[in-house]
Amino acid sequence: MPYVPAPVSSTFRLLSAVAPPLAVRLATRTFWRFGPPAPVRSGDRAVHERAARGVVPVDGERVVTYRWGDREAPTILLAHGWKSRASRFAGLVTALEGAGLGVVSFDGVAHGDSTGTRMSALDHMAAVRAVHDAEGPFTAVVGHSLGGLAAGLALHEGFPAGRFVSVSTMTGFDALADAFLRLVGMPPSLHERFCDHVERTFPGDVHDIRARVDLVARPVPAHLPTLFVQDDDDRMSLPDGARRLHAATPGSELLATRGLGHTRILDDPAVLDAVVAHVTAPVPAG
Repeated sequence: MPYVPAPVSSTFRLLSAVAPPLAVRLATRTFWRFGPPAPVRSGDRAVHERAARGVVPVDGERVVTYRWGDREAPTILLAHGWKSRASRFAGLVTALEGAGLGVVSFDGVAHGDSTGTRMSALDHMAAVRAVHDAEGPFTAVVGHSLGGLAAGLALHEGFPAGRFVSVSTMTGFDALADAFLRLVGMPPSLHERFCDHVERTFPGDVHDIRARVDLVARPVPAHLPTLFVQDDDDRMSLPDGARRLHAATPGSELLATRGLGHTRILDDPAVLDAVVAHVTAPVPAG
């Protein structure tokens, strides 16, 4: 998640104390306002620029896709996180190519080079499905942060993939709300008010969003080999969430790291090796 300037978090802390309803309304507006897309990091640019690009429509928006490697090889789908973009997977793309795999990713709605002004977990799920229809099939899907949540929920609802890797993934709607409130400096006491307000402003005719966006209650299928990767020092996606996801997913594995935080985990050689090993492992018998 992005850095929030100290004056902004100070303002939200003050408003939370003296005018909670106003703080909740402003926080909801901020939650939905994505602003300029994240730039491509200089270290990721070479991988970003050599991708074969495409475009798929998702609910009236243009979602940009990226493909690397042999089109005939088994292909892995990568789903990025909130306020990120496909290029953030550059290290993993290189590692997967080195293992002889094809790779496809995309910039979610309102992210990267795609169009749109705001995105929910359901929008990200819709993009995952649309990219599959245009670029699939995929032998595995890897998701980071919100991308892991969206991919996991899509798998729960029948998205076809043989393996799943979830990196720094929030457990669901309430965990996303908690992370956002921590980010802007608002107290946990406003969690319920904030969640209720976000639900009321949720795009589209969607009901029971908190129940639907819950990867603990709606886990990936038990037969699907799943790896959860989580850093103990992640301040956005808390370690307890990964343990809950692991417990809710029979047969899954949990890889715990330390000192990598929420996003540096995507650059760690040991993590990249573990992800490649998981997606290339033989299919279990039976």
